[in-house]
Amino acid sequence: MRKIFSSLVVLLLTSQAQAASVWQVTKGDNTLYLGGTLHILSPQDYPLPAAYEKAYQQADTLVFETDMQTVSSPAFGQKMLQQNSYQAPHTIANDLSADTYQLLTAYMNARSLPVDTLIHLKPAMLGLTLTMIEFQREGLTSQGVDAYFFSTAIGEEKTIDWFETPDEQLAFISAMAQGQENAFIRYTLEDIKELSSVLEPMKQQWRKGDMEALHETAMGDVAQQYPEVYDDLLVNRNKNWLPKIEAMMATDEIELILVGTLHMPGKEGVLALLEEKGYTLTQLN
Repeated sequence: MRKIFSSLVVLLLTSQAQAASVWQVTKGDNTLYLGGTLHILSPQDYPLPAAYEKAYQQADTLVFETDMQTVSSPAFGQKMLQQNSYQAPHTIANDLSADTYQLLTAYMNARSLPVDTLIHLKPAMLGLTLTMIEFQREGLTSQGVDAYFFSTAIGEEKTIDWFETPDEQLAFISAMAQGQENAFIRYTLEDIKELSSVLEPMKQQWRKGDMEALHETAMGDVAQQYPEVYDDLLVNRNKNWLPKIEAMMATDEIELILVGTLHMPGKEGVLALLEEKGYTLTQLN
């Protein structure tokens, strides 16, 4: 889904210093940093904006959405595939309306994708797979912000932490489209067609750290059209993370939290939730 998974989108590097999607969060004498990540990049996007390196150098601990090492392992990939595949003879056709299934198969045929294989994937896994294929077609083939800093932190022996266990993320993915299979797939197909036209505006907004514009471009009217999908993917997770962020703020240790950029903006985004709690947010250059 373009608007949901568009945290995968990246920003082309410019040579001018400007605001980025990185914030210093303070309250009293305590500090942490919060950076919006893009989970996959193009080779031209390195080196990353300077604000990320500034925050990284100040941090004692890096905090990710989940355990990066485990979720990138072949064993976990196989586990995710098993839990997000139908048992024969059931396929995704059983959970979609006739016209949505027709749109889905027409799209896969137009992309020369293996329909007989993909229809055995459950909606959430299928939506993610189709989106990743489209990003690859647009040249996004390199590791993202989170993977880059995970590797760097491991090499420098910094402490690593995360918000959700791999099994929690897997359970979330597996349940994400339950009861809304048709809406999920239809929305994926509608927005994936627009991917190439929104990449550049989103890159510029991400580069500038313009969260309001990014939220409008990336999310639009998702909350109104697909409120359950929106809540499952963003809002509920943001609220689950908030107590953990507050606990980090209560310590002297400095953390750099790296989560998908689309968790940042909006009335129920991480930035707004922290401001409501009385924290001071300063955007870095």
